Amino acid sequence: MHRYFWPSSGHNGDITTKGGLMLSSVGFARRLTAAITVTALVGCSTVTRLEGSTPGTTLAIKGMSRTDLPRTEDLASKATGQHEFMAATPDGKKLYGILPLHVNVPAIVLSILFFAPALLGGFRDTFPFYQVDPENGVIRYKDKEADQWKQYRPLEAEGARSKASFDALK
Repeated sequence: MHRYFWPSSGHNGDITTKGGLMLSSVGFARRLTAAITVTALVGCSTVTRLEGSTPGTTLAIKGMSRTDLPRTEDLASKATGQHEFMAATPDGKKLYGILPLHVNVPAIVLSILFFAPALLGGFRDTFPFYQVDPENGVIRYKDKEADQWKQYRPLEAEGARSKASFDALK
């Protein structure tokens, strides 16, 4: 057992190795740091399953090469910006747009409570499952494999911006 004296308060307290004030604060700080680190690392990217509604559909995501579907990608979270894409069927029908993203509320809450600059790492994540359908001009997404598909038709402005970004790469 260690005895400490705080002259300013006149308090003479015991701090033991089991549950003492200083040691429990250090332990709490370590546990909190570990929890925040794990949360930050988990929230940096999402493994996403990408598939096409038509066999032979290809998909290019800005910054990645165009490949056949289905495939799995590790897509980074976004604080700003989007994942622009171009999907094409074997017969040449194309769909340009942005992947719908969902807001990671726990990342925002932790960032606000503990470290606001952590929001720069991204708080908008991709969904775990996407299905592109250039024939019908839509992209479908869902959280769990057993869920029903939610459907999104890219806005004309989103498609134009995505097409312009891919055209600039040529």
